[in-house]
Amino acid sequence: MPTIRVRTAAVALAACAAVVIAGAPPASPAPRTAAPKNGFARVLATARPAVHHEPAVRRAATAQLRAKTGLELVPCEDPAFLCGTVPVPLNRRKPDGRMVPLHVEVLPHTGPAAAPAGAVFITLGGPGASISLFDKYPYVDMLAKVSETRDLVLVDQRGVGLSTAIDCPAWQHGGPFYPSAAQCHDQLGDTANFYSTIDVADDLEQVRRTLGYSDIDLLGASYAANDMVTYATRRPANVRSITIGAPALTVGTDPFYAYPPKGFPALVDAVCGGTPACSAANPDPASSLAWLADRLRRRPVSGTGVDSHGVPHQITVTENLLATAIMFFNGGSFVGPGEITQAAVALQHGDAVPLLRLAADVDPANGFDAGDPREFSNGHWLARLCTDQPVQWDKNAGPAARLGQYAAAFAAEPAQYGPISKGAWDHEGYLGYQPLPCIASRWEDRPSYPSIARVRGVPGLVVSGQYDAGLPDEAIRIASRMIPGSALVELAGAGHQVWFYGSCGAELVQRFITTLKVGDTSCAATPPAGWWMPGSFPLTAAAAPPARQIGGPSAPADVRRLATATAWTVLDGLQHQASISGLVAGGLRGGTITYVPDAEAPFVYDNARFTRDVGVSGATTWTADGIDGAFTVSAPTGATMTARLTGPFTKLGSQLTLTLGQSSFAIPGY
Repeated sequence: MPTIRVRTAAVALAACAAVVIAGAPPASPAPRTAAPKNGFARVLATARPAVHHEPAVRRAATAQLRAKTGLELVPCEDPAFLCGTVPVPLNRRKPDGRMVPLHVEVLPHTGPAAAPAGAVFITLGGPGASISLFDKYPYVDMLAKVSETRDLVLVDQRGVGLSTAIDCPAWQHGGPFYPSAAQCHDQLGDTANFYSTIDVADDLEQVRRTLGYSDIDLLGASYAANDMVTYATRRPANVRSITIGAPALTVGTDPFYAYPPKGFPALVDAVCGGTPACSAANPDPASSLAWLADRLRRRPVSGTGVDSHGVPHQITVTENLLATAIMFFNGGSFVGPGEITQAAVALQHGDAVPLLRLAADVDPANGFDAGDPREFSNGHWLARLCTDQPVQWDKNAGPAARLGQYAAAFAAEPAQYGPISKGAWDHEGYLGYQPLPCIASRWEDRPSYPSIARVRGVPGLVVSGQYDAGLPDEAIRIASRMIPGSALVELAGAGHQVWFYGSCGAELVQRFITTLKVGDTSCAATPPAGWWMPGSFPLTAAAAPPARQIGGPSAPADVRRLATATAWTVLDGLQHQASISGLVAGGLRGGTITYVPDAEAPFVYDNARFTRDVGVSGATTWTADGIDGAFTVSAPTGATMTARLTGPFTKLGSQLTLTLGQSSFAIPGY
């Protein structure tokens, strides 16, 4: 599964972290009034308005729910939601035994009708992310129109969030990979095999019956798509529609999950090709990636990498780190796949700094702590995957047999998956997950549904993201085939949290759930934003491409190159400020970019350097309308010049204007 590959950022992938507004940094969705976590989010951070219910409508909807269910529903911490607990058998083969209190939240429909037209059931992926504690609000926002007539039912799966989250301390907090996985299995004891997706689907059915809904709409992204597809294969008569985004299914998938590396060439071509500066300087990004993978395979790169916080790391960049971490590094705007081409070209010219920065941002030495198990349970992740996932060994065999069967399967694999060697991709431990940690223990094999099963007779919508590194086309087609007759829509320029990039995903999902028709999908062809990437990483201003002059006295080539170096220093600073959780980011080759929350121009540059010989100091705004910054520039000649950079940023087709001295220059803003 793709989430297997990126568990270092599992929480970020399992629950959407931001709603992306086209041409602007995304606002933070959770908690509603909390300080945002990164630079993108800070720019547009505002408290979210409460979900609006007219008092009489609210009372009627609540009374109607309680009357038909008999379930004790009380206001949640956010009183717009009603919370309840549905007891479900831990072992459905012994339903009179131990029970799991399943946490359920209902957002009653907000329209005037006394009764809802139906209900949309939603879980989060990971597996292991809690929709009640991690982030439900993006779904509430996305389904604002749907929720006027339908209740939204949010469920924490067994072993997740407020449904008795599994807490295996060593495994949760990055302990030794295989030993701590075995310890978690042993901690679960005879309950280890009771957290499969089959169990989750049966729990959803029990929630449906308890709440008294007839047929329901299913909505799930990433691994939650597995919940919904499994439910629909088991109880299609109860399903009005199924909508899945970036679907990470298990049945029928390659146990080595080699889809991403085979998709990397198309990914770097698309990301680089989508920005003018990168595409102009790099006609064949896939070839540069292949060169870099081969170079790192033969001779890894070691050195001091300074991450986006400005913190130095002693790090070695291997092909394994490239394939399993750097290529999945998003940072808010697809920084990993967006910068890897230019970093490869820089390395070809002897400059390892850009590559080392990318590596430092994903340094394994930072650890693999998954945080609060109630928000994301690694124990649930383990128990679910080890029962669901196809593996290369007999799950019930002894330790030596399991290892031998895996070794034989690995030996039979092709030498490479696209540009990446199998040894770099199928790598043990946290950077590779092969063999899966399940190999450390015996598990029951419980596929989510038979391989021949299909969801038939149910209207379906499958939504994917063009820039989703973990789910390229080959993986998405598995899900599409599971729902014959479903509509498959790829959103241009969107990543793994596919519905939450721009407005198109929400538009398609709401129309489909409301009418059971996909309708016009033309919005999917337009990216939600123009993700800016530099064309190159020049060591000096003299190596930068000359900017196009649009005003003022005719500037010589060295000034036009200085204009590019200045603008790229500012834009690269914003790009990497957006990828951090703190307030201070580092420039590529020195200096800082600090976010000062109450300042009129809150992004403050102090001798930030994108090239060695140009320092930029000053401050800029960054809002939905664009940026407006004033700077002083230390030029290679030793002279100090004034500069102003204004205009839309990260909007398709946008152009910034840089005024340097008396001359002005056009700088692509995407």
